[in-house]
Amino acid sequence: SQPTRAVIFEDCRVPLSNLVGKEGDGFKIAMQGLDGGRINIGACSLGGAQYCFEQALEHTSVRTQFSQPLRDFQSVQFKLATMATKLITSRLMIRRAGLKLENKELDRTVACAMAKKVATEQCFEVTNECLQLFGGYGYLKDYPIERYLRDLRVHQILEGTNEVMQIIISRNLFKE
Repeated sequence: SQPTRAVIFEDCRVPLSNLVGKEGDGFKIAMQGLDGGRINIGACSLGGAQYCFEQALEHTSVRTQFSQPLRDFQSVQFKLATMATKLITSRLMIRRAGLKLENKELDRTVACAMAKKVATEQCFEVTNECLQLFGGYGYLKDYPIERYLRDLRVHQILEGTNEVMQIIISRNLFKE
């Protein structure tokens, strides 16, 4: 689980020698870190979803219904295939955004926004499907998937909501 806390500084004085950048540039500096943060949040979602997917592969191999493993049912196979595709898509989007950021390409901000949106949404969907494959067990605190589901949901909010990502992406479409 990912602990999230508020940090509050009241009457905090920062010596000039500890100032990052110039006075008044804090917002600009913070905004420069968002692209990397968005890649990071997408990667966190990917890691969580990948773990849940691996757990679901194992579970569907050992759990039986009607005298056969769950993985032998075509509907389960189709779910797993869709999940695998979403994981690969997310991974490719994150890598693409990382390369653009590293190379300081002009479209790096929109690439990071796209990667964050795609990865956090698709990885949440993957995790939700994994929970479904575990049936009622997936929702129990004895199994880690329910915690991953909650953790991955907040990724659609952190580093700019996915609605904000849509604003960034759509503004880029009409850029002249």
